[in-house]
Amino acid sequence: MRYRFYPSSQSAWKGMLSAISLAQTNIYLEMYAFQTDTAGYDFLSILEKKARQGVKIVLILDSLGSFGLSSASVRSLREAGAEVLFFSYWFRRLHRKILIIDERIAFLGGVNISGAFAPWKDMQVRITGRRILAVSLRSFSHVYKECGGKNPELLLRYDKKPLFRKAKAWYAEHGIGGKWLEIKKQYESHIETAKEKIILVTPYFFPRRWMVARLHEAILRGVRVEIIIPQNTDHGRIMNRINYFQLSSFIKLGAVGYLSHEMNHAKILLIDDSVGMVGSGNLDPISFGWNAEAGVFFTRPVMIRDLRKILEEWKAEASFFTPEMFISRWSDILLVFFRWWF
Repeated sequence: MRYRFYPSSQSAWKGMLSAISLAQTNIYLEMYAFQTDTAGYDFLSILEKKARQGVKIVLILDSLGSFGLSSASVRSLREAGAEVLFFSYWFRRLHRKILIIDERIAFLGGVNISGAFAPWKDMQVRITGRRILAVSLRSFSHVYKECGGKNPELLLRYDKKPLFRKAKAWYAEHGIGGKWLEIKKQYESHIETAKEKIILVTPYFFPRRWMVARLHEAILRGVRVEIIIPQNTDHGRIMNRINYFQLSSFIKLGAVGYLSHEMNHAKILLIDDSVGMVGSGNLDPISFGWNAEAGVFFTRPVMIRDLRKILEEWKAEASFFTPEMFISRWSDILLVFFRWWF
């Protein structure tokens, strides 16, 4: 299995566009936010060009996250031969960010496609390998069918393919194909068995009660828990306050907090330098509740080494968080109450 990490939106876009330009047979793209404005990274034009060349293209976009994509752009893609579908529910969101090229290369992680995200740190991983691609394709086919896709020769053949057992890298999903607890179980099992260190990276830190309990138990066992969040999120003061409130609580329990000076949208877990995860889900009730999410877990030492190097660089660039940075208010009681029910 080959892999590559992309620690920013722009580095991921370059890698994804390069892979798209070399596609020969098919391109499957599943995205939460896909906008017309892509800061010079012209996904729309290259996808339209590949469709006119006869490459089979399926785009599955979240109707809310990709609301800014113009009708003219959708029409041009469809006229070129691409199949464009929208995931549209009242509460559920398609929060996954997946690109599959020629059924042999997959990109997945937290990277959306919009010019607004160009300055962000983020994380996307490019992987190859028969096992991981087989499960990724099956997962994509579930979303395809749920969104109304009906071309049996294109994707539905993967729907009933047998799944491979866990290897050095394995795919986990939430909210698709009847799976609602798989990613939660992965987080819980690895946190429960951690012996030395846990590193978590998330842009929005509002963990559910079970995660608060597991992390607290780890701290009491003597495990060093490190949490990296952005100093300022893209959702303004309210989300910043939630982040600071939660992080302050964990610092008092014995965790170590870091504030990234740039917006960091990555979703990463690293346990004891032995198990890593890159995915789309935030550490909040929505990602572990309603959203469709996906991630890849891995134990391959060289992947762990490269991910650890990126995390060490991010920590070196960040500032330590101290409880003095957050002054509690009476309204924070509402946050405590809200967390209690999740």
